[in-house]
Amino acid sequence: MNRRNFPTIALAVSVPLLLIVVFGGGPTPVETRVPLLALLLVSELGLIINAVGAYFGIAMVRERPRPRGAVLRLAASLLLALSFGANLLAYWPG
Repeated sequence: MNRRNFPTIALAVSVPLLLIVVFGGGPTPVETRVPLLALLLVSELGLIINAVGAYFGIAMVRERPRPRGAVLRLAASLLLALSFGANLLAYWPG
């Protein structure tokens, strides 16, 4: 694993994590199918992985010529990081 393929690995790991968060949560943040601490942990892990993937993706987008795949991976990492962050805030008690 190096900096060039980390955004791809982050996306591959994030899909199952997002499925756990989406299907593990209940209709309200109080009633969840997966324990609340596990949802918070999975959301935080997904947020961190995708934030690092976006950071490395920015470095790849700065290269010339600009690879189209790197732009798509950067956009996907940013969207997934925002999604995990929104889920983390939604499930946070209080």
